[in-house]
Amino acid sequence: MANLRLWSPMEQLVQDLGNMSKFLEVPNVPVLFKGGEPKVDIVQTDKEVIIMADVPGVKKEDMHVTVTEDTITFQGEAKSSTETKKEDYFHSERFYGCYSRTLPLPVLVDSAHAKAKFEDGVLTVTIPKASKPEKGTAVTID
Repeated sequence: MANLRLWSPMEQLVQDLGNMSKFLEVPNVPVLFKGGEPKVDIVQTDKEVIIMADVPGVKKEDMHVTVTEDTITFQGEAKSSTETKKEDYFHSERFYGCYSRTLPLPVLVDSAHAKAKFEDGVLTVTIPKASKPEKGTAVTID
């Protein structure tokens, strides 16, 4: 007996969108991080916030990190190690160029004590959480 399924407009829409996204994949366009942005994980412990960013192919001296009390910004440049002309490539997926990404942090942090290390293409930034603000002060009305 044949396996019959009812037609589902939502299921069809999802399938059509998936097929359409293939048209947006342009061949021979280099990609290191999707959209030119590094992939990032943000972890919160009791005392600190730890941010890990994948930045393969980027040199330490070509990266800049800025931390405010509630955001972190990664900026950098992935430079090509060769001088090959575009016409010479058969297939290219690696990204070369500048990137910048600003992310909100889950809590207020003490940006003055942020520390960063770079190892094996992963940038790790550790920032202590800010001291808890005072609860509030009662004010006498004259």
